[in-house]
Amino acid sequence: MKFNKKFKKTGLIATVALIIIVIIGKKYNIPVISTGVSYILYPIQKSIIFISSRSSDMTYYFKNRYELADENKNLKQENEKLVYENTLLAEYKNENNNLKDILDMKQRYRDYQGVGASIIGKEPGNWYKVFNIDKGTQHNVSENSVILANGGLVGHVLSATPISGKVLSIIDDRSSVSAKIVRTGDTGILRGDIELASLGLCKLEINIESEIVKGDQVITSHLSSIYPPGIPIGTVEEIEQGKNGLTQYAYIKPIVDFKHLEQTLVIISNGIN
Repeated sequence: MKFNKKFKKTGLIATVALIIIVIIGKKYNIPVISTGVSYILYPIQKSIIFISSRSSDMTYYFKNRYELADENKNLKQENEKLVYENTLLAEYKNENNNLKDILDMKQRYRDYQGVGASIIGKEPGNWYKVFNIDKGTQHNVSENSVILANGGLVGHVLSATPISGKVLSIIDDRSSVSAKIVRTGDTGILRGDIELASLGLCKLEINIESEIVKGDQVITSHLSSIYPPGIPIGTVEEIEQGKNGLTQYAYIKPIVDFKHLEQTLVIISNGIN
């Protein structure tokens, strides 16, 4: 116990003496004292500086991390907003294009009375073979009213209620249209086909003597009791001879995209003013 008290007393005296030496050395700028003290205090000073530096770095790290997290959150929100706005713009553009197509068709067929109609339902499947429109007898839409879209023939109305109509398209296997090859003037019967409908195509039956070729334009003929003449239908994709040797068949790709229909134009009163 006496030794411990003596040691503590000695340490206290040494510490006080060291402080006095430091003060004298700094005050009177005594090199030896300053240098010696510096050697003694250097490890302590270095440790303090290191701890201070690390503390500053850690503070900056966490601060920077929180700032980056906030910035990332804001960027995600901004990105979601931009995606939503771009989606709306694309939808508006698509709707505008559809309306423009209807106006163009009205101008093209201005000799006929017409009314725009939206598709409100369809039979199951990927293709618009049979579908419903939001116009009916209240809008002078009736059975056999002609349906157009994308500048080409879609089909005709099967039946109509006061507020809606049911449409049969030309790719349905129940459809039959009198058609004409623009280049040659030959006429034939355009029919829907179950297998070809899955490809969005129709089949044109025409005389074997017709010089039809791939790429020929097909329109409605003057022989139809439903469709006005001259309505564009599509183009010839492929040709094959019939088994009886009297006819040939042309696969027709319609102008209308029967997989993505939304807006149509209805020619009312069978196309007669």
